[in-house]
Amino acid sequence: MTARHLFVLAVDQRPWLTQALWGHTGTATPDQRATAARAKHAVLDGLLAAVDAGVPREAAGLLVDDELGPGVAERARAAGITLSMPLERAGLDLYEDAPADVPAHLAHHAPDLAKVLVRYNPDGDADANAVQRRRLAATARAAHEAGSRFLFELLVPPVSAPPTESQRDADVWAHEVRPGLVLRAMEEIAADVDVDVWKLESLGPEQAYADAVALAATHDATCLLLGAGAPTEQVDTWLSRAARNGFAGFAVGRSIWWDAVRGLLAGEIEHAAAVSAVASRYRHFVDVFVDASRPLAVTGGSPA
Repeated sequence: MTARHLFVLAVDQRPWLTQALWGHTGTATPDQRATAARAKHAVLDGLLAAVDAGVPREAAGLLVDDELGPGVAERARAAGITLSMPLERAGLDLYEDAPADVPAHLAHHAPDLAKVLVRYNPDGDADANAVQRRRLAATARAAHEAGSRFLFELLVPPVSAPPTESQRDADVWAHEVRPGLVLRAMEEIAADVDVDVWKLESLGPEQAYADAVALAATHDATCLLLGAGAPTEQVDTWLSRAARNGFAGFAVGRSIWWDAVRGLLAGEIEHAAAVSAVASRYRHFVDVFVDASRPLAVTGGSPA
């Protein structure tokens, strides 16, 4: 493990979480907000348990909001965990800041990484893409003026209806079509927006991971891999490819904590068991990434 590694446990879900728990994407009630906060504090407890068990504190990160996770960011910062916080209005196709006063928000929380989630397809509406780049350039400037690095989570949706006719169609999209669009989107965005860290979807072939790292390096940025809520075995495969090709780490959320949080809130497991489950899954992904990033041993001039 090197100092360049960053392993972010992402728990900034807002509409997704209210939909999953209560079937709506509107404003959470006070009771729902308290329940969500309980869950997010448990996730942080899991991260801290993993650090106590051996994950280097300097490599551990947390991505959390203050809307459904009040107090979590403050606890993470006090514990010396790299802190990231979101700046996007969740669930929109066209990027908007949230809160409206980004400088004040950043001044109050002082996150190490100011994160935006953006849906951007270079083959999509050119005017809408230009609007997003202008907005995001201003947000990036605000982040840097506040002393935060700018973390850009790039999602590239299909321009037309999603490829849902068959699993094969979905696989072709994810492995053969989307990787090239991701690279084009990165290039377009980086021309206008000062990005420090890219948070990217799985990229299919190994060369695409290496190409993303090389492209990011042209503007002194690094890459993290997101988990997309996928099963452990799938995330393991993605992480291994990313690690072998120069990614700095990951920003994974639901794949780590959803089962534990669901069990905790349903009363099926106690807080300690949920914390242990989060810590174990997080450490597993850290180990997978670190093992894959180690150089191959060489014996007799050939990889062992």
